[in-house]
Amino acid sequence: MSDARRILVLASRNPDKVREMRELCGDGPWDVRSAADYPGLPEVVEDGTTILGNATRKAVVAAAFTGEIAVADDTSLCVRALNDLPDVFAARFAGPGATYADNCRLLSELMRAVPDGFRHAVFQTAAVWVDPRPGAADPAGAQTAADVRWMHDPFRRAVHLRDPRDADAYWNGLSDRGAVWAAYRAVMGAPGVIPGADQERLAAKLEELCAGAGDVPAGAMRLPDLRIWTATGPDDPAAPTRVSPDGLPADAPGRAACAPVWLELSSHGRLHGAIATSPSGRAGFGYDPVFRPDGLDRSLAEMEPREKNAISHRGRALRKLLDAARRVYGPPA
Repeated sequence: MSDARRILVLASRNPDKVREMRELCGDGPWDVRSAADYPGLPEVVEDGTTILGNATRKAVVAAAFTGEIAVADDTSLCVRALNDLPDVFAARFAGPGATYADNCRLLSELMRAVPDGFRHAVFQTAAVWVDPRPGAADPAGAQTAADVRWMHDPFRRAVHLRDPRDADAYWNGLSDRGAVWAAYRAVMGAPGVIPGADQERLAAKLEELCAGAGDVPAGAMRLPDLRIWTATGPDDPAAPTRVSPDGLPADAPGRAACAPVWLELSSHGRLHGAIATSPSGRAGFGYDPVFRPDGLDRSLAEMEPREKNAISHRGRALRKLLDAARRVYGPPA
């Protein structure tokens, strides 16, 4: 790395995730900070149908606001007996404001009649790194660990719609969110064949979750598909053909600091296992108490942090991402 230690902002206010990220970075050349360290950083509407889309939205907004490297992740839990739900709704499966215990309780209720041998599940995490000031960063050797994309600064050209109620129609004209969600409903709503699953209740839960996906909390930013700002490379002279979404504060530190073209790295991690018939363990967070990795007789919540990070979906995704970043930026000067 040619200059001093860079700040790395984790686009999350979750202290569990911040602590985990610092452990994974170890003595790396990044000063890890939390979104909570940046008052005014907007919340992001996570209305993508994929965890990669949601993670990218969060990383891009954090990078744009702070002018620093931003890392975000999103996790899905796909349970075969539940037609792959809760999927992208894992964090809010039991509803807005759901706690870890609420989500685990609902999952256990839905799985109560599912017999052993049919309780397979997979955790998946997408992790995204966005550098709004990539400078001389060289991603040539990073492709083996992560996907690489260049993108124009989405906030370089501002637009303020006269009537905020026109926002959905405007952005849907660029990337049809309605069609995307219709396709998602069709796939996720296909009748399942696993014994013990309450298909009627699952169908109602899917409709409830999808209906709430478009909710926009006060002050939160809603973004379209960010691929519309893809650049051909770091020196792409073409001006973005899309104007910018509204919602980034005029006094955001990144307004003056961000470069015209940004660097994005992304990676995935997966962990296969089964949903336990009852929770166990007090460590970890989320669905850890009810998820038992294949080949083990303990839940993720019964593992020490280092043991869990060595095998977890999140740990795998973030290690790949950090490995790619080290190849891109090189060792500290």
